Amino acid sequence: MRKASIIVGALLFVVGTASATPAASTKASVTIVHGLPGFTADIYLDGELLLDGFEPTSTAGPLRVPPGRYDVDIRPVGAPADSPPVLSATVPIRAGSNISLVAHVTRGGDGALTVFENTFRRLPAGRSLLRVRHVAGGPPLSVRFDGRLVKENLRFRGEWGTTTDPGPHRISFASSSANELLIPSTDIQLEEGVAQIVYVVGGPVGSGSLELMVQSVRGLRSAPSGVLTGDGGLGAEPVFPGWSLAVMVAAGATLLVCARQLLKVRVPGR
Repeated sequence: MRKASIIVGALLFVVGTASATPAASTKASVTIVHGLPGFTADIYLDGELLLDGFEPTSTAGPLRVPPGRYDVDIRPVGAPADSPPVLSATVPIRAGSNISLVAHVTRGGDGALTVFENTFRRLPAGRSLLRVRHVAGGPPLSVRFDGRLVKENLRFRGEWGTTTDPGPHRISFASSSANELLIPSTDIQLEEGVAQIVYVVGGPVGSGSLELMVQSVRGLRSAPSGVLTGDGGLGAEPVFPGWSLAVMVAAGATLLVCARQLLKVRVPGR
């Protein structure tokens, strides 16, 4: 299999179309998430090969693209560019947006493309964000986080989230109807100021092919509300006390007067 890569043609496409936008700030961020089990893909964007040999449970991006409507075609790896795609969709992308484009399985076993918005509020200092998205193509799921039931009936294409402490955590999934454990307790690492998005992919549910994928959205850390200086001012920048500054100024003035007087003394002739 060929390793997934962003090839020169795709880069030329993005750079070439960028000139049509008034400023780089109007571009959108797009992350492509591959949740189709057992299918290595070639991803095309507006007819140009973007990702070559894109492996299952892989992500690519975020890619910076100008706003517009894009035709996304997914073909088996190595298939001719003019062959019928196994999955195709037209995706509108707004200026300045941040989205995930997820290829996944439906409940009936077909392929689908779903767009998720990644617009999150800034996180308070010392906090992280966990987001769970159900794209496994099956009945609702129950979510357990650190041993606690935190969400019931998370439906297909639904999402749930919470802010929590950064560090190691554990997450598991069960069927909401039969309470059957579908994905055993799995370790995840959350970072301060970062949204970790956990995708449940594969399926359909019950096929034994469920897996987890993780995407990180960074830059959510809030600026500190103040600067810690320590107790009793011990953490403050050292400064001269006012009295020492006054003494230094007076001493300098005295030296200046003395120097002027010395310059007036004439050396007697021999």
